[in-house]
Amino acid sequence: MRLALSQPGYALADPMGALVRFGAKTCDGGPHMGRTMMLDGIVRLLAILPPAATCADYREAVVTMNALGKSTDSNRRESYRRLRELYGLALDVALFAAFRDLASADPLSVPLLAFLVAWSRDPLLRATTPPVLAAVAGARVLKQDIDQALSTAFPGQYSLGCIATITRNAASSWTQSGHLAGHSAKIRVRVQARPAALALALLLGHVGGFHGQELFRSPWCQLLDLSVEQARSLAAQAHREGFLDMRAIGSVVEITFPRFRGLLEDLP
Repeated sequence: MRLALSQPGYALADPMGALVRFGAKTCDGGPHMGRTMMLDGIVRLLAILPPAATCADYREAVVTMNALGKSTDSNRRESYRRLRELYGLALDVALFAAFRDLASADPLSVPLLAFLVAWSRDPLLRATTPPVLAAVAGARVLKQDIDQALSTAFPGQYSLGCIATITRNAASSWTQSGHLAGHSAKIRVRVQARPAALALALLLGHVGGFHGQELFRSPWCQLLDLSVEQARSLAAQAHREGFLDMRAIGSVVEITFPRFRGLLEDLP
């Protein structure tokens, strides 16, 4: 069954449970209540821990070894908790395993790979999507527009203070991913996706129920600022680099993921 998107807010409907089993989250609430996507933190952990690292290894690095340079023990524990919520930090979370593999294959794609994971695991970040994706390159994305997107997605659920905090954190995450630029005034920028980022976007679309040419119209491809034609061209490059298999004849497209076969085995 194809993934349903509830507008506004990009709420993920997952009737078959495939996305949740893969590692996405569809419930309310999320790490952006208190933190950003913490790109610097996940980049540092990927650099110092091997691909086979366990969840316990990540915890030891953050809490015991203070790999992120936090000033207090409570900050270390909170950082680990938020990173675990955002990314999973365990190879038995299929989404994290795919992210870890692609990040190792192409470190330059890590900002967009990390954003795709955080977006899939945090409904609060997803709710801020409409005003960002609707903005043309060079346009300013206003704080009040993000506030309104959150209030519309979660009517009456959060106080004005909470909305302001989530907006600030989400705007920072969109900046870390490359979709926005600037400190106080946030300006829309078109991101430049590489094959590894598209591979993860297509993999998530596949798990969410998109198939064939429709994969290039999934919300994850939209996050990469790709038209259908651009996504298809980049998918051909991802095929050549071994991230996926693609067969295309005219408008008929078949995409499979032998690299991630083991991660897809138990999904509906």
